[in-house]
Amino acid sequence: MTDFNFNIELDKFEKEKLCNLLECNSIQLDLLLDNAEKIYKETDSVYDSIMKILQQGHNVREATLIALMCGKYFGFFQAEEQIEEDIKQKLFDAFNNRRG
Repeated sequence: MTDFNFNIELDKFEKEKLCNLLECNSIQLDLLLDNAEKIYKETDSVYDSIMKILQQGHNVREATLIALMCGKYFGFFQAEEQIEEDIKQKLFDAFNNRRG
């Protein structure tokens, strides 16, 4: 898996809303986001991530946030790889048509 900077940019208001929803403080939210990054980097699929989250005993809200962040980045990399393959194929096709 490609090394990816998992840095999640949340503005103050969004962070405050998440803290209210999760009934935690800013430090605890940062720990949850760090945990999401750790789980994402240690697993290869959304299923593996969810299993690891559930094994850690998080409550439903915390587990949902962590799974959402992991899923977001799994989806990002899948889209990135697909776009890269599409571009390579188009370049290959254009090169072959030019030679042709």
